[in-house]
Amino acid sequence: MSASAPYPPPLPNPPTDGITSLTFSHFDDEANTNVLLSSSWDGTLRLYKKSPEATGFESTSVQKTAENVPLLSACFGHSLRYCYGGGLDGVLYQVDMERGETQTVGRHDKGISALCTSSTESSPPSSSPFFGCMASGSWDGTLKLWSTKSPSTPSSGSIFETSVGGKVFGMNWVENTLLIATSGRKVHLYDVRKSGEAFAAVSTQQRESTLKYQTRSCALFPNSEGFALGSIEGRVAIEYVEENDITAAQGKKKYAFKCHRVDDTVYPVNAVAFHPRFGTFATGGCDGSVVMWDAKHKKRLVALPRLETSISALAFSKGPSGGSLLAVAQSYTFEEGEKDHPDDQIYVRTMLDHEVKSSK
Repeated sequence: MSASAPYPPPLPNPPTDGITSLTFSHFDDEANTNVLLSSSWDGTLRLYKKSPEATGFESTSVQKTAENVPLLSACFGHSLRYCYGGGLDGVLYQVDMERGETQTVGRHDKGISALCTSSTESSPPSSSPFFGCMASGSWDGTLKLWSTKSPSTPSSGSIFETSVGGKVFGMNWVENTLLIATSGRKVHLYDVRKSGEAFAAVSTQQRESTLKYQTRSCALFPNSEGFALGSIEGRVAIEYVEENDITAAQGKKKYAFKCHRVDDTVYPVNAVAFHPRFGTFATGGCDGSVVMWDAKHKKRLVALPRLETSISALAFSKGPSGGSLLAVAQSYTFEEGEKDHPDDQIYVRTMLDHEVKSSK
């Protein structure tokens, strides 16, 4: 395993309370600028941009919900201008990042813990059959789909809704596969299809996690053939979609491994993110470390320098050169209760090939 370079300085104007999500935009402007979106418990959505000639990211927009409601999740809409935040109050907020205007799109009965749009790395979002569709998962145990095609007049209701039987703790959408991890160690896979102008999510699998303890994070492979689950017990499971009905005697490929442990202390795995081109993945834990893994060859590639407190979120950059940047949120997640802790920070690190690409 190769040594890794230190992190660059943190981004300017970081959130002032717990960072709940990070996501890079699929949309590149004419200057091929990388754009990063964050959500946090201080009720803000923040945009950071970096043009190719710039040495670092700049903070370009900070917008709050009307009541400063903590935001548990966020995603981009149909453009860089409109972003969406999932509130602790169960409200799905649409935020105009240019004008600072906030509108209510719809509601869940409890906090919206996950928001996502389809990841289609091979084509621009406007050519995707899922363009204009967003998924939300909530602690009320429901999945909803929403249309984002007309941001100036957001709809007052979802276009699809179904129960997932437990609190949503993690969600990821790659092309037509939607992965949802819920309470009770349940994992749900949905086939999201468009028929005419309507979207629907058809349940294809419900299984129990290989891991013995509560799921904290999840992510699909870039080809959606499998997924990774991170648990509160410092373990990651690698599972495959087609193996749901295969017995152990038939030679399952799934496996699990220990990680994010320091001596006898076990830390939750708060974040999992796959490299969009190489299929390797990063995990972030409450031990303050980010580690790159090769799922196919069951190898650890590199451990990045440990930060001062928990890693709460991770995101790889997207687009043609996807994966060249890794965004890392340093943010205490209160796993040890109320106490003094380091400031919340966001780092964006350039990833070298040997750190993200298997040598095997």
